[in-house]
Amino acid sequence: MDFVPLLPPLVALVLILITKRAALSLFCAAIAGAFLLAGPSPILAIRCLFEDHLFPKIGNSAWNLSAIIFTFTLGAFATLLEKGGGFTTILNRLLANKSRDPKKRLLFGVYGLGLLCFFDGLANAILLGRVARPLTDSLRISRQFLAYIIDSTSATVACVAFISTWIATQLAIIKESLETAPFDVNPAALFFHSIPANPYCLLSLILVPLVIFKAWQIGPMKNARPVPLDDNTETLEANSPWLALLPLIVLVTTLPAFIFVWQDGPPDGSPWSWKNAFVSDGVPYAMVASGFVALTAAYLCFPKSKKNGAPQHMLDGAASLFPALIILICAWTLGSMFESLGTADLLKTMLKDQISPMSIPLIIFLIGAVMSFMTGTSWGTFGLLMPMALPLVLKLGVDLPEAELMSLTSMTIGAVFGGAVFGDHCSPFSDTTIVSALASGCTPTSHVATQLPYALIAATGAGIAYVLMWAGLAAWLSTTILAATLAAIVLSRTTPAS
Repeated sequence: MDFVPLLPPLVALVLILITKRAALSLFCAAIAGAFLLAGPSPILAIRCLFEDHLFPKIGNSAWNLSAIIFTFTLGAFATLLEKGGGFTTILNRLLANKSRDPKKRLLFGVYGLGLLCFFDGLANAILLGRVARPLTDSLRISRQFLAYIIDSTSATVACVAFISTWIATQLAIIKESLETAPFDVNPAALFFHSIPANPYCLLSLILVPLVIFKAWQIGPMKNARPVPLDDNTETLEANSPWLALLPLIVLVTTLPAFIFVWQDGPPDGSPWSWKNAFVSDGVPYAMVASGFVALTAAYLCFPKSKKNGAPQHMLDGAASLFPALIILICAWTLGSMFESLGTADLLKTMLKDQISPMSIPLIIFLIGAVMSFMTGTSWGTFGLLMPMALPLVLKLGVDLPEAELMSLTSMTIGAVFGGAVFGDHCSPFSDTTIVSALASGCTPTSHVATQLPYALIAATGAGIAYVLMWAGLAAWLSTTILAATLAAIVLSRTTPAS
């Protein structure tokens, strides 16, 4: 058996493990693939890389080009909202009213604000840490506990939110990985169907309020102590909460509205519909347009006293996502090479008699979780796994009915994203882990140690949910069963005295 088609993914995986640099590793794998396709000539390999795989994936696809523009735009948008100070006021007002348990009130406020900051994981972590740290210090809450709440409402929310800096990338990579699908590919519909099949993110989000409500501190978190009060702690300037809420309202309303009005009329002349809107070729254009409208709203709502700094904040926000977009472009290129090399066909031949098609989501989730933990990169993980996993599903599930194959495809998409986010939560190399720790004022090492037990609980629940899916239960039912079980276990515990 010729194992040559497996060399590029192996190169990528080995280099990611060694260097912890996803973009560099994926690009080196793409170079290796170019040499395998074009022969030993460096000139022919370079031409193959750029002419046949890289440039066509950017210039010939409205979806891919829109992913780049929309992600840059949302990066600038997120930074403007962070610097505007509106979120600081929202959290302060949550504490303005006296309550019997101010600690829980604050922590639930941080959790709620994390859900509100659905548009970007890193911006979420930076913003919440800077806003909440002085308040948690004053209430004698450990910074490790704050870091856990922040980290668990950053990448998880961005991964399942339809409007975020992730979504354009997610839709584009889904579409690119299903070019050979025997059914009409609707990236938005597949994404929505994958959300119930992403139990790791959902269970992580459900676990946080349960932990807050029951003050459930386990493992090393029991030994985390609040730091001595420091009057020199930096805080963000507070401003009207509408400076943050209005741009968010604009973003949330304009994106679906633009998608609906940008749709092409159904070929049979029937009335416009949401179903037709999300399969329309106008979706990528609508995403870019709504991104620019929301960015304009964020700029107009930016405090007048700090308006001169707004352009630089936008540039900084867009630039912060440049490394992630390089990963995305390399993933597109690798996916094209996997198709040319026949990587999915080889994997099918190797695995055909070894695994059931319905077991693929469980296997992919476990592989993604291990890979993301060891490398610390969620985007690098799904950038490498998605172009291999989805074609493999199409190959192994070729005999399945179309509806069942589409369901399996959605489950696999959820498994890729869930496994990738696991590393964002507990890998010491993850940028989100490090940023959440530093923004909260604790060391990354202590944050990893205290958060790991909670992440493993959610990951275990996700693994069991995939076993239930393998057994034939629907994704939403499997995830619901595990969510109810998790809630019952946590709520049954005795709340410690304050």
